[in-house]
Amino acid sequence: MQNGPFPPIKQSALQEHRAQQHFPYLGRDTLDRQRAIFTITDTLNQLGQASRTSTLLRWLGRFDGMEAHLEEDQDPLLCVRALLMAAVAARVSRSTANESPDDAWERMVSSIMRLDFVHTHISWGIHTKSRIKWDPMGQTWLEFLEEGMPGESLTTWLPGSGNPDLARRSAAALLTGYF
Repeated sequence: MQNGPFPPIKQSALQEHRAQQHFPYLGRDTLDRQRAIFTITDTLNQLGQASRTSTLLRWLGRFDGMEAHLEEDQDPLLCVRALLMAAVAARVSRSTANESPDDAWERMVSSIMRLDFVHTHISWGIHTKSRIKWDPMGQTWLEFLEEGMPGESLTTWLPGSGNPDLARRSAAALLTGYF
């Protein structure tokens, strides 16, 4: 789904970084998943979008935990972190002097809406019959997990057409700050 104004995201930026296990690192470094939220905050600040931090983190929080049910390169935090890091790199390499902060934010939101995790469909049901589909704008991932019934399975799929309704509603929420 990714096409857009930012450079391509390197596959390595999407995968959880494997830190050195020996002292003094003990399995931690600046690119591990636990630090992704801090990198997102820092990159928003570098991009002149610090005022959007709360909105983006609240929206991302709706997907918290979903990464365990996705391919590694679809992890919401890692994808958004990689996209914003690419935006910082692109900003350094091109002039954005004529771009307003609102225009820059709209461009970032548009790029976020093209990430695969936004277009993923997930439902509870038996076999191929869905009983309830997850709507991230209506409930968090963890709230949705509580909806499962005994004997049901969780089905995850990414249709070719994506999830344009969720992308549209998510973009509106990120642009207005209301959801």
